[in-house]
Amino acid sequence: MKEILIALYLAVFKFLFSLFKLLPLKNKTVFLSTFGDNAFYIGRELAISSSQPLVFINSPKCKEDFSVIPTEKKKFYSTDTVNLSDFLHTIYHLATSKYVFIDNYVGALAAVHFKKEVKCVQLWHAAGAVKKFGWSDPESFQRSARAKKRFQKVYNQFQYIPVGSQHMADIFSEAFHLSQKHFLYTGVPQTDFYFDENLKQNALKRVYARYPQLKGKKVILYAPTFRKDGLRKMNMEYDIKLFLDSVDDNHVLLIRIHPSVHEAARIPVHPRVLLASDYPQINDLLLASDILVTDYSSIPVEFSLLQRKMIFFTYDLEAYNDTQGLWSMNDLFFPGPVARTTAEVIAHIKDPYIDYNKINRYRDHWNEFSNGASARRLISKVYSPVDL
Repeated sequence: MKEILIALYLAVFKFLFSLFKLLPLKNKTVFLSTFGDNAFYIGRELAISSSQPLVFINSPKCKEDFSVIPTEKKKFYSTDTVNLSDFLHTIYHLATSKYVFIDNYVGALAAVHFKKEVKCVQLWHAAGAVKKFGWSDPESFQRSARAKKRFQKVYNQFQYIPVGSQHMADIFSEAFHLSQKHFLYTGVPQTDFYFDENLKQNALKRVYARYPQLKGKKVILYAPTFRKDGLRKMNMEYDIKLFLDSVDDNHVLLIRIHPSVHEAARIPVHPRVLLASDYPQINDLLLASDILVTDYSSIPVEFSLLQRKMIFFTYDLEAYNDTQGLWSMNDLFFPGPVARTTAEVIAHIKDPYIDYNKINRYRDHWNEFSNGASARRLISKVYSPVDL
């Protein structure tokens, strides 16, 4: 039944796309965003360096505020198919734009054929990878033949994929079954944030305005990734009560649940425990944090640019590796102490030692091409000079 519904949706999408495709292409850029982090920095740079109209089509999960991008030539739509107007505008803009940026798997791309002049760029939503995805996901080959064919149709639409390292290019190549010609070694746009002092100062102001309790405290950011069986609701394995009982009042726990999780786990009400899942910019939260506690997330790639301590709370390591799959479990994926219990995490929080050699090796490995001008370099590679 699910495959039938998907087929019907794609048939409608394909029909409407074919109609709109009869219209001429326009010199405009569409961003189809689930997360929005990379799209924000590309849009911001385009607003500064060009006069292109920008069209932002956002998933309801996307928290990025594109309204602050400094151009009047911008439009906003939602991917919520219940809104017929937005649904039609989405297809119209995809069919008539010269430049299309996406940052996730977009199933509708299996139903479209862009004109040859169109450039489709997969920004992705992570600067590195610990958990497997695409064809490397252990469960991908359990899907139907129809679904597998559909997956590869989507992957084949990715004309360009910007990467921050050769290692990430190799991972994408395996995950999407794409050759090396698709990769642009420009760096990851969202990492530009960490090289811009003005952006960082403004970010701290935003964080402290939203969470004044953080100012002057030692901030521990707990940011676990999703589990396939926990997308509706996440069980909080981190023992918050033990944390509060074990560290002094100078420590504040900031919790950021992965955007794919629909409901937050039950978080106790306490002045030293703050839930920041609705805060739009993860970069801001990382900048305001002294220690990152995570598991199989890719955000340590960005956090390593700050050269601060990371702790990996991998309480379900074996089970996670079986269901999701991990690329590897060495220091280039876990550049800090690995803990299996909350008590071990707390012990590492109290331990002042930081292995900077390990962090810097990890930072340089994943951020090989990310040095503060990634958005500008990507635009110069993708856009024709006459379109800017």
